[in-house]
Amino acid sequence: HLPPILEKMSMGKILLKSLQLSEINLARNSKILELGAGQGWASCIIKKISPNSEVITTDISSYALESLNEWEKRLEVKIDNYYECKSYKTKEPDNSIDLIFTFASAHHFINHDKTIQEFSRALKPKGIAAYFYEPISPKFWYPLAFWRVNRKRPEIREDLLIPSELKKISCKYRLNFKIIRTPIFSNRHGLLETIYYIFLYIFPFFQKFLPGTAIILFSK
Repeated sequence: HLPPILEKMSMGKILLKSLQLSEINLARNSKILELGAGQGWASCIIKKISPNSEVITTDISSYALESLNEWEKRLEVKIDNYYECKSYKTKEPDNSIDLIFTFASAHHFINHDKTIQEFSRALKPKGIAAYFYEPISPKFWYPLAFWRVNRKRPEIREDLLIPSELKKISCKYRLNFKIIRTPIFSNRHGLLETIYYIFLYIFPFFQKFLPGTAIILFSK
């Protein structure tokens, strides 16, 4: 089990960096919901750094959530609640969540229109929904970028988010939209990909015009 643990912990560093870059304040007694949590390791990190917050972990797969207890033990935390659900069908009441987040999972969501509508419904006034560390592409590059990411791992269908389309949906549901481009070059697959993200990091002018990774924020 050691390699998967090391991989998640390296991802954990990127999660903490994403929180810092997004300037999200995990205030005491916040109510926090994770979507697409997988095994729930990111929820456990959030609970560790904000122990007085109520943290709820969700994923479309009940099988994945069965591993949540292992991460609770490793990080010595207890998640307040967890359940299986789609990204747009949570069990939370209207206007009840301070922070909804997902880490490197939103590009797998099937219906972003319904998901963002769910943000609008479930977030408290001034609440925030965050897509952390997501692959993005301008619409022009999307066909090529889609081909590339699926060529790398053909056994798992990958996708990229198109920020301009997400912004339109955000406006539709009266949410504020913000994108923070994050050309993090650690944990990349191979030398060429690492060099590409180093290039984006050194020359930020090109980040707006080329595929990369980003934090996307929706605020009420």
